[in-house]
Amino acid sequence: MIFRSLKKSYQTIMTINLGENPWILIVLTCLEILFVLLPAFISSKIEKKRFKEVIVEMGFQKNEDIFIKVIAGLGFGILFFFSSVYLMFFFRNIIVENIFGAQFVQEGQESAISTTPTHPNIGQIIILISLQLLIIGPCEEAFFRGFLIKKLNQKIKISLSIIISSFFFSFYHVPLFLVPFTTIMTYFGYYFSFGILLATIFVYFDYSLIPCSIAHSCFNILILIL
Repeated sequence: MIFRSLKKSYQTIMTINLGENPWILIVLTCLEILFVLLPAFISSKIEKKRFKEVIVEMGFQKNEDIFIKVIAGLGFGILFFFSSVYLMFFFRNIIVENIFGAQFVQEGQESAISTTPTHPNIGQIIILISLQLLIIGPCEEAFFRGFLIKKLNQKIKISLSIIISSFFFSFYHVPLFLVPFTTIMTYFGYYFSFGILLATIFVYFDYSLIPCSIAHSCFNILILIL
């Protein structure tokens, strides 16, 4: 009951709704493939490597123990979903509200961005679910985990690589030039925590994209359909 009421208030208060037109949301979702193509292309030119080689280095390679990784990904995705509202409540209502005040949090929520589709038909729902599995999860994880963490880890410790990649992950979801400071502070801790968790899964499973991508996609799909 608490979960449903908090989730509903989180979704309805966000006024910048990219999902107002589901077809626009679908097009924007497809553009996330650039998370793989652009870094791979630029890296291949700078490092004098084949484009395919860079793609493989990002995590798109054959995996062992696929079944275990898929099950783990599904489990983590479900766990993230049921813990997300409480995690949001902790950062937004306990941390940020106590530091900056209730009005600050209210203003942050009013300027936040929602990607929840408004009244999609069944066809649009199917397309969006498919895109979560084929593009959102794999492409975001390939960039924020497979690309950033591996590149950073060549110069710095893995723990610091995870933290930096999670910062970028957070700022992607609360973009500096699109939302005000109130929104960034209200939601940064929430997204940063998920970035840390997904990065930890990525590293624990020997830098495999499968479990973290499935966890990411599963989490998004559950938000979409429930």
